[in-house]
Amino acid sequence: MMISRRPGGAIVHAAGLTGGGVMGPGGVAVGTVLGGKNIEGELSLPILLAERVRKAVAEAESFKTECAEVGKQVDQLATMLRSAVRRATASPTVYDRPVRRIVAEAAKTLDRAMAVIRRCKRAGFLRRVVSITTGSTDFRKLSGLLDASIGDLRWLLSVYSDDGGAAGGIVLSLPPIASTDPILSWVWSYLATVQMGSAVSDRVEAAHSLANLALDNDRNKQIIMEEGGVPPLYPSSVTALPLRPRLPLP
Repeated sequence: MMISRRPGGAIVHAAGLTGGGVMGPGGVAVGTVLGGKNIEGELSLPILLAERVRKAVAEAESFKTECAEVGKQVDQLATMLRSAVRRATASPTVYDRPVRRIVAEAAKTLDRAMAVIRRCKRAGFLRRVVSITTGSTDFRKLSGLLDASIGDLRWLLSVYSDDGGAAGGIVLSLPPIASTDPILSWVWSYLATVQMGSAVSDRVEAAHSLANLALDNDRNKQIIMEEGGVPPLYPSSVTALPLRPRLPLP
């Protein structure tokens, strides 16, 4: 058992935080897949899409330079996705909210890349004219989207360590996917640390930070709830007891 008090904040009571995943009500490990696709299955889709885009790049007959640049970005993204698979499947209790969001966004970007690259294959005269007219703009937009997905994956890999736990300390950098809502990335980082962190001190600090975020305003509280932040704060794992009256959950 461990108690940490900070001025003007919360008392954080941590019990049983020496290893494994955080247990929610009923003894269910938070982050365990209870239905639908598992993480490995969801990550396999964008990896497959990346391979198809690379094949389409090799078959392109127009905008070859632009296609080659897309191919380089897609290769980088695919490499990072494979690293994410290894890290996300290394532990049976993974905090998967940011993984699913970022992977879904990457899949949409790769699907768009496939649509753009396909237009660069041999086609009739009219289609070539249309492609030339809109192609440069499409490639600029696509490059920006791929860069954003690469940035998201870079952030994800900085949060999850090679052995399947959370990386040392609490990572509070901002991924592109949360550029308009920094609180979301903070909540993701804190929850990843609470559920997967190897150091008890990091997990206690992250739980304390979540409690303070929840006390700031109702919107923060709602984000924490939506991103799976309530089970880790049950008495069976980590309980946040504010020094001022607890705000009612919406």
